[in-house]
Amino acid sequence: MTVFRNGKVEDAAEMADIFNFYVRTSPVIFSDTVLSADDMRTKIKRLGIGDRFPFIIAEDNSKMLGYAYTHLWQSDPVYDHTWELTMYLSHDATGKGLGSMMLPRLVAECQELGAHALIACITEGNAPSERMVTKAGFTLAGVCREVGYKFGKYYSDAIYQLLLR
Repeated sequence: MTVFRNGKVEDAAEMADIFNFYVRTSPVIFSDTVLSADDMRTKIKRLGIGDRFPFIIAEDNSKMLGYAYTHLWQSDPVYDHTWELTMYLSHDATGKGLGSMMLPRLVAECQELGAHALIACITEGNAPSERMVTKAGFTLAGVCREVGYKFGKYYSDAIYQLLLR
């Protein structure tokens, strides 16, 4: 049975495992850098994840199925109420509606904490993620063409936005 709970810095090792799978195998993460548990802990602390910003873990029998969090979209104070969301599911937990269960919870927490706008950057062509955010009310704000280069190919970022207030 899937349960949702607040994330914590101690989840970093399992988060890194999920993240690193996609670093190695997919363009959904525009990074070639594998993160250690310490790297992920540092990232969580640096971005204020779980402190100032929502941080949700989905698990089944204490096994992490996925994680979702938000952080500032840009560091300048004028963007203080515009947050970017990040969500990754374990590769064996995809296609089961888990992301669609997590996203409304994350959005509700963001609204409660004072976010005005949420941004989701999705590798263009990642149809399941694009459907998920669209279903949650996000609209396509634009596409940054060929901004990520991975596996010998350029990929575009589709930028989705949801206004909360």
